[in-house]
Amino acid sequence: MSDRILWLLAATAALGAGTATAADLENRDDVGYDVRLHSGASTTHSSIGGHTTQLSVCSDCTVEVVGIGEVAVDASVDAVIIENGAIRTE
Repeated sequence: MSDRILWLLAATAALGAGTATAADLENRDDVGYDVRLHSGASTTHSSIGGHTTQLSVCSDCTVEVVGIGEVAVDASVDAVIIENGAIRTE
């Protein structure tokens, strides 16, 4: 292969590497919530306290806040926000 093709392959690989980042879970409410993270056939049970943030909870999952609702998380989502008893992505 020519040097130009090898350089293009290396540049393409470098651009694609590390682009998927996990979303944070931020609770802006005063109260804590039970949380379920669904990923494929697996579910992880957790909780989040009031006015706290959990970093990098998942990058391809569904975040369920018990009693509030759920949102899908993919590579386009930076954060899942709980605020005023509602859930949304940013």
